[in-house]
Formats: sequence, structure tokens, C-alpha cells
Amino acid sequence: MEGMPVERAKTRRRKSHCPAGARLGAVACEDEFNSQELEALFQNYNLKLEQTATLKALAVLIVAASSLSLVELLSSPRLTLSKGSYPVHCVVFLSLFIVTNVKYLQVTQLQQIAKLALLFSFTFALLCCPFPLALGTSELMSAAAPEQGVWQLMLVTLVAYVLLPVRTLLAVLFGVMLATSHFIVIATSFTGRKQKLWRPLVANAVLFTSVNLSGVFVRILTERTQRKVFLQARNCIEERLRLEDENEKQVN
Repeated sequence: MEGMPVERAKTRRRKSHCPAGARLGAVACEDEFNSQELEALFQNYNLKLEQTATLKALAVLIVAASSLSLVELLSSPRLTLSKGSYPVHCVVFLSLFIVTNVKYLQVTQLQQIAKLALLFSFTFALLCCPFPLALGTSELMSAAAPEQGVWQLMLVTLVAYVLLPVRTLLAVLFGVMLATSHFIVIATSFTGRKQKLWRPLVANAVLFTSVNLSGVFVRILTERTQRKVFLQARNCIEERLRLEDENEKQVN
């Protein structure tokens, strides 16, 4: 404790910028600290909160996947790729939940779990889209609507922004890729209804834009609040240590 610097940690805070072509894993388009030691302290300080948030995210995904599995099972006994993927994703999310719900978890392990959850969230939402390979039969394809899969995509997008401890840039890329994939699926699958397709496409675009903007806003606000609380706690500890050190010197 004697070697701990007394200067305010606020002076070490910076906002990093994302250079073009930089690797995703090496760039954080969010607030972070100049000092790597201070950043590591913050990550350890915030680990329990992020672990709890990841468990909440996985619980939401488990409920969504299991509910869709039950609904599809009761609606039609015919097996399709989309119906078969729901119980598989439910098992995957449940496995990740069990792995995350341990007493001792390192920051790097939690980050890997969050990225796996993000990956399987993408495949889960993508298979909810109405494309022929997922639906299987022409009867189901003809009954499908351009709005199919929208709420699932919005749900996993919000989960990525609000609950999963991944980089903000990665969460933004995730949301954009999901929305783009849905647009591509709709545009290529509903070739016979192009005249009536623009209205649901515009509505979907408004919904996806709204959920991404809301997610980015909540993400940035939460990140800054957590770092501000960490700095205040650290500065209070430093001030108390400084006063104790001065009192010891006066006594001696």
C-alpha cells in the first residue's frame, strides 16, 4: 500500500478512438483508462456485476429458446431445421449458464463465455428468420410473413447491448449484422410479393434502428456510470490511506 500513488485517478481516464482497419479484439470504442494496471483493477472490480449480467442474459435466452421449442412442438409435429434448432440452442445456453454460475471466475473466462453466448445468439436469431432452409416445406414458406423473427432479433440485440459484457464495437457489429441478415432473407425469400414488401421492410428498419440506438445509449450510459463509481471509490480509499499515513507520521 505504501507504493500506491495518491494522485487522483480521474486524470488517467481517456476516450479511445477506433482507427480504420483495427482488429476488433484490440480496440474498445468506449471509455477506458490510460493505465493498464488501473484498467485491470476496474475489470476485477466489475467482474461480479458482469457475471450477474451474463447469467441474466443466458436466463433470458434459455426462456426464449425453450418457449419457442414448446410452441413449435405444440403447433405442428413436422420437424424442420428451425424447430430442431430451438432445443439445441436451449441446451447450449443452459450449458453456458452452468459454466458461468461458478464462484471463482476470471475476467478472460467471462469474456470468452460472453462471446460464445453472442455467437449462439446470432445463430438462434438467424434461424428464426423465414427462409426456405429453416422452414423446410413450401406450405410453411407460403404461410410465412416478413415480420417473422423480428421480435427474436430485437430481443437478442438488446441482450447483447444491455447484459453481455462484450466490447461496444462488437455489440454494434452484432446488431447491424442481424438486421442486415434479416433484410437479405426477406428480400430473397419473398420474391413473389415485391410490390407489397416495402412496407414491412420499412417497419422492420425502424424497429431495428430504434433497438440499436437504444442499446448503444444504455450501453454507454451504464459503462460511464460504472467507471465513475469505481473512480469515486478508489479516490476515497486513496484519500483515507493518505490521511492515515499523515496521522502515523504525526504520531511518530
